[in-house]
Amino acid sequence: MDKKLKKKLIIIIAVLLVLTNVFTFTMATTGNYLLGNKLIVNVDSKETANGIKKLIELKNKISADYYKDTDDNTMMDGAIKGMYDSLGDPYSTYFTKDEYSDFMEMATGEYEGIGVVVTQDDEGHTSVIASQKGTPAEAAGIKTGDRIVKVDGEDVSTIGSEAVVSKVKGPADSSVSLTILRGEETIDLALVRKAIQVETVGSRVIGNKGYIQISEFGNNTATDFDTQLNALLAQNITGLVIDLRNNPGGGVQQAVNIADRLLGQTVVVYTVDKAGKKTEYNSDATQQLALPMVVLINEGSASSSEILAGALQDTGAATLVGTKSFGKGIVQEVISLADGSGIKITNSEYFTPNGNSINKIGLQPNDVIDASDDMKNNVFTDEQDVQLQKALADLGGTN
Repeated sequence: MDKKLKKKLIIIIAVLLVLTNVFTFTMATTGNYLLGNKLIVNVDSKETANGIKKLIELKNKISADYYKDTDDNTMMDGAIKGMYDSLGDPYSTYFTKDEYSDFMEMATGEYEGIGVVVTQDDEGHTSVIASQKGTPAEAAGIKTGDRIVKVDGEDVSTIGSEAVVSKVKGPADSSVSLTILRGEETIDLALVRKAIQVETVGSRVIGNKGYIQISEFGNNTATDFDTQLNALLAQNITGLVIDLRNNPGGGVQQAVNIADRLLGQTVVVYTVDKAGKKTEYNSDATQQLALPMVVLINEGSASSSEILAGALQDTGAATLVGTKSFGKGIVQEVISLADGSGIKITNSEYFTPNGNSINKIGLQPNDVIDASDDMKNNVFTDEQDVQLQKALADLGGTN
């Protein structure tokens, strides 16, 4: 037989043998291929190929031998969640279909629940960043740093923050009970869910000063901020207080757009990815707001609120009053998957204009003012708000 023909036959036989396996793994860089119920998966290393093969073998072992019926989708969701959990990053996560639907619904600012923003802390607990203004969570006194350990009597201390959110959400007017840990104290709370519509911007005049509160950065926050700032300017205010206390963050571009209205042409924030690529977010307005400004922050001010506050502080446009901010200085990308599930993955770290990292550090106020005892009751007057009073005093004039 011709040597070349013999060689071709050997190759063809080898390929056919490979394709008889249910899953075949090749070391290529192009797409994957479906052949009936067979799959050729292109991976980047032998270790990855062996890992996928092991995963399938163990999944099949469970399906065959586990003493109860199993669900393939549930097992695969669990395996993927485990992969993201292995990163040790509470902000990178895999969402099941239901979890992703809940996540996207909350991102719109309209949903049914109790109005609490949470994260998964370094110890794996579901920890409160902030209670949204005017919600059942705020009325119940849920505070930054509280840990949710039970929902309706069920232990949720180890199931992950996204699963906790799904259990806490529910139809308006339905009841939910929470057990939270506040330091060493255990607190049981009974709440009634309601339809949440988060108005992210509120404003008023105090004396001759303008006051704008931003509760979070939603899709229309920058536009609403601009509208309300113009209304304040029409009343001839002599200074501006921007209240970012208990603002858990949101859209980075919204914070940049607000900075654009206040700062003139400058770097607002920049990010650096693992390859060292630097991406700058700039304000391009040519006119800086010609008013003295003070920004209020506290331990519930996170992410995009820290971007805005950090830019105003670094450029000298404003001073910060309050307590050290939360310290979330990393950026996540949200990706929808074809089956309705999704992922959120940290892809870079951000830095203030002066190159300061915020992650797990936070912003240090120019004037550190702790909340008074009166403020810890959630309902308090402007006169009892010692942080606001300090901000107004720093602006000078009459209050």
